[in-house]
Amino acid sequence: MPELLKQENVFEEKAQKILAYLKSHLRYDDQFLPRPFFLEFTGSPSSGKTTTITELDKFLRRQGFRVLRPQEGAEVIRHIGRSTPLYNIRTGIYALTQLIDFSAGHPYDVVIFDRCIFDAFCWMMYWAEKNKLTDKEKKMIQDFFLLRFWTDKIDAAYFMICDPGIAAERELRIALSRKLGETTSPQIVRTLIERYKSAYNALSPDYKQLFLVDTTHMDEVTMVKHIATQTLNILEEKSQNGSK
Repeated sequence: MPELLKQENVFEEKAQKILAYLKSHLRYDDQFLPRPFFLEFTGSPSSGKTTTITELDKFLRRQGFRVLRPQEGAEVIRHIGRSTPLYNIRTGIYALTQLIDFSAGHPYDVVIFDRCIFDAFCWMMYWAEKNKLTDKEKKMIQDFFLLRFWTDKIDAAYFMICDPGIAAERELRIALSRKLGETTSPQIVRTLIERYKSAYNALSPDYKQLFLVDTTHMDEVTMVKHIATQTLNILEEKSQNGSK
């Protein structure tokens, strides 16, 4: 028995030496090494979301930041049809798991989501309007995506909208066909805009990281500079005050 105990002590001493080399107590301590910053973009079609994400990503990487742009849920979740609330629940969970996982490690400095938890909240409004969710189901799912365990990790979330007519012009600018898609027709875009406005008005009093950006009268340069300025100010303030 004493020999077995001695062997266990040797094993533990070796393990502790390895942990000391890896500095595990520092690598996983948010007080020493802060979590990444998380940004979310959502909004109506052709409002400038993708352009802004691309330019922010490019700028930050050239400044030396490690930036991740997770693949959008719609590009990953293709085994579930889009005619059911399960589709947007699943794409929301896809983004949520990445938010949770990357907040627990430090391979990146900034993670930019093309739709995440606040987007999932908005889609539940759509499915309730379609009578495919009861009011009780809608609230339950929305409350899940708004749990503090992950909303507190989103440092800035932008709801981007654009006038339907201008959005259609942008959509067709370099298109091979003048035919608009199902979700890019002016009527649908107008409905989406009202939904994002409604969600913003409902959430913004409690979630100060939300911003509604109307890009109707902005060119691409103005739009990107506006959001970049706001984002950098937010992250600078958090870096000075300490972000958990």
